[in-house]
Amino acid sequence: MRFREILGFKNIVVNYLVILSVEIMIEPKPKKNEAESFEHLRIKDHFYTFLPLDNKVEFLKKEYPIGDRIADIYCKLSTGKKIVVEIQHSMILVKDLIQRTREYNENNCYVLWVFNGSSFERYPKIEDKVRILGFEKRCQLLYRGRVYYINMTKSGIHSPVYPAHFANYYELKYSKSEFQYYHRSLTKKSFIPSFIPSLKIKTFKNMGFNLAGFYDDNVRNSCLDEITQFLKNYNAIEKEVKKIKKMSPNQKMLYLIIGIYSHKYGLNLLFNILNYLKVVTKKDYRYMSTIYRYLTKKG
Repeated sequence: MRFREILGFKNIVVNYLVILSVEIMIEPKPKKNEAESFEHLRIKDHFYTFLPLDNKVEFLKKEYPIGDRIADIYCKLSTGKKIVVEIQHSMILVKDLIQRTREYNENNCYVLWVFNGSSFERYPKIEDKVRILGFEKRCQLLYRGRVYYINMTKSGIHSPVYPAHFANYYELKYSKSEFQYYHRSLTKKSFIPSFIPSLKIKTFKNMGFNLAGFYDDNVRNSCLDEITQFLKNYNAIEKEVKKIKKMSPNQKMLYLIIGIYSHKYGLNLLFNILNYLKVVTKKDYRYMSTIYRYLTKKG
């Protein structure tokens, strides 16, 4: 009996050790920290170096623990406001972006997201037919019509921080009878970059979140203001414009608008604004597109 008890105990111990060894073997290894990438480190160094030049900073730290998170850049301004700069060099799910933002907010921090444009083929130039990513779509809503980027590669920084706006894009479609028409794309956008005057930080609340950004103008609002002012002033030059032949009055006006503003806002944002102001309809997009292609090649 004694021998059987000892043998049974031995079997239990052996089985336990086997199970323990298996658990140790299959335990998932910690994921490599994104901060280890060269680009991520260099972007953090960029903010660590230049944020104090445009802000009155009481405390500034890289990789600072906040709750269960480690902030890429933590900054406490002289006003007492706490800022977290989250730098994203790779894809991120919308739910993870929201979760991190919420957790930092719970620790009384305003959150600024900056993405490495080089990782997502985003550069400071106007691009059409761009497939917008989930986190970009959400950030444009959070940051009131803009997403912040910086372009960093292994060779160094290629462009400093800049905001970009995703405008509606219109693509050519064909009906069953082969009739051509333009339709607003549900998945593609026009990428319209702008600039920021400095890295001076502002804080604001939106959609229930405490967020931080820079003192840059919303690209869409800037376009709206400029086109509205142009239309007000157009009457003063309309007599001269009438001298131009082979164009209808509306075509002449659109030609001028595209010629003056397309290098800054692109075709699709101009059309969006003019359509919003009820100056054009979808029928005018074909003509505007033709003029835009002509002027682009000519330029």
